[in-house]
Amino acid sequence: TKNFNCQSQADARTYLYLTPTFAFSPVTEVINEGWRCGPDTITDVNNVFKHYLGVHYYHNYTSGKLPMEPSSQRYIMEFEAGQPFERQGMEWSVVRVKGQSFMLHQIRKMVGLGISIVRGHTSLKTLDEAWGMKRIDIPRAPGLGLMLDQIHYDRYNKRFAGDGVHEGLGWEGQMDVVEKFKDDFIFSDIIETEGKEKSMMTWMGDVLPLHTFTPRHFESDVHEPSPLRGASLKAKREEKEMKNANSKENQAAINVDIVDQAVVENVPA
Repeated sequence: TKNFNCQSQADARTYLYLTPTFAFSPVTEVINEGWRCGPDTITDVNNVFKHYLGVHYYHNYTSGKLPMEPSSQRYIMEFEAGQPFERQGMEWSVVRVKGQSFMLHQIRKMVGLGISIVRGHTSLKTLDEAWGMKRIDIPRAPGLGLMLDQIHYDRYNKRFAGDGVHEGLGWEGQMDVVEKFKDDFIFSDIIETEGKEKSMMTWMGDVLPLHTFTPRHFESDVHEPSPLRGASLKAKREEKEMKNANSKENQAAINVDIVDQAVVENVPA
């Protein structure tokens, strides 16, 4: 129709987040890509995700927003992890998120905090506190699995679709083709890339342990001490020092070889 704006006239948006299910494993378990969901795992995950439903302030889930700032308020209609399926030696689940609109990093942080709660890094208390006046550092899940699935134009379709002139805006009648394309090209690429880069496993091992989930004054940049964070940082420092030491030893060995070779050839080193 005349003056139609596809952005401002959208009623809602649905995003999908394809993740290996080992992201839902308990933090106390040593896991690999062979980890599989138990009979209650997805139910437990969705019992956490359902707390996002409704209207809340998401200032802690993006940047540049102050507590209770009206522009940080968002309405979430659906948030649910789908039943697991296996592909290329790993088990996967598609998380579906439908909301009126979203801000930068919001979905990845919602998924990140949800996984943190499911795994046992923190509790539902952190999710409740994130709506409030304090600043909380929320982990941002890897971007690899996130995709826009559908934009909803319910009001437009109700008003114009079927009037004999305009067609409805949506995937109705094309769902089989859409799902096949999604599975053949988008999901397959994500699964292949995850297998090569292991972004979720790396994030779980290197990023999650650094988060304290401790509320602090919103203008404060000071991180609260955490034994797990401290241990992780110490391990990284020691690993870096070990690499530097090995590098120096290797260079010294190369220098010795150069000198020995110069002596043999009777030329200045």
